[in-house]
Amino acid sequence: MQQLMLHNKVYQVGRIDEAEYSPMAYERLEKLKIFDRLRSEGCTLETTCIALKTPQSTIYRWKKNYRLLGLSGLENESKRPNKVRQKEWKPHIVRNILYLRKANPSYGKAKIAVLLKRDCQISASISTVGRIIACLIKQEKVKPVSFYVQKKNVKPRLFNNHAQRWKKGMRAKEPGELFQIDHMSLSIVSGFQVKHFQGICPVTKMVVENAYCRATSNIAKQFLDFAQANLPFKIKSIQVDGGSEFKKDFEQACKDRNIPLYVLPPKSPECNGNVERANGAAKFEFYAFYIGRCNLFYLRKALKKYVQKYNTYRPHQALQYLTPLQYYQKLAGA
Repeated sequence: MQQLMLHNKVYQVGRIDEAEYSPMAYERLEKLKIFDRLRSEGCTLETTCIALKTPQSTIYRWKKNYRLLGLSGLENESKRPNKVRQKEWKPHIVRNILYLRKANPSYGKAKIAVLLKRDCQISASISTVGRIIACLIKQEKVKPVSFYVQKKNVKPRLFNNHAQRWKKGMRAKEPGELFQIDHMSLSIVSGFQVKHFQGICPVTKMVVENAYCRATSNIAKQFLDFAQANLPFKIKSIQVDGGSEFKKDFEQACKDRNIPLYVLPPKSPECNGNVERANGAAKFEFYAFYIGRCNLFYLRKALKKYVQKYNTYRPHQALQYLTPLQYYQKLAGA
């Protein structure tokens, strides 16, 4: 019978320790090496321990652990007691919490604790209820709240029509390029809901704003017409986020007008910084001071005055404290 043997180094590969250890373990190993060296040079045990600032019993415990377990034996040992306190939840409390949570899947521990005391006459702390719910979730008897409230099966946007994905590094070089459009929802006094659409030129900082009662693709299309009619330059390309209001009718309108439409990647508002900053200005400089009637007609009249002031009166630090109109006229005359 023929036996084939490999070199010893091949077998040593199987003993390579690829675990990651803490700096504490390496520090203790270094102390053990210093301890052995001092002892081999004739240093007394007492003097060696004083020099290392480590008790003799600790040194020998480390040596034993290192001999048996290697570097893992020099790690801090767990301080968890061998016998821990077991859960003492009474079965009827768990059953009632399970029933209440199944009946109200979106309720958290605080609401469940109130219902438990009010409907079942059982007093339990919010923390106890939370621990029981966590245990029930782990046992897969109930689902976490996030299971119900988070969006599921969100489909990525398909670029099979006119819109195309915005590419990193794209910048506007002249008025009308990469015109940024966005909308925000606002609640004014008496529950008056407003969908505020806004467009801004990243070069001249000139804005166009209007208020609507809904935010649909048809409304976005109407705003595009409104924006082009109120700008002194032609919109050459548009940049939007992935909102549904910028699909369908709005995308078709851009295609009909031969305006390139670029859609930002998900969760990247920093790429739409100009219009986001203009949204903040409208919120804190216009809506915060609006005291007119809760009616779109009167709101639009006031908004028109604000936009005119923004474009022709308000100095902009990014434009060397010129107004957007002054800066555009400066570019046009250059």
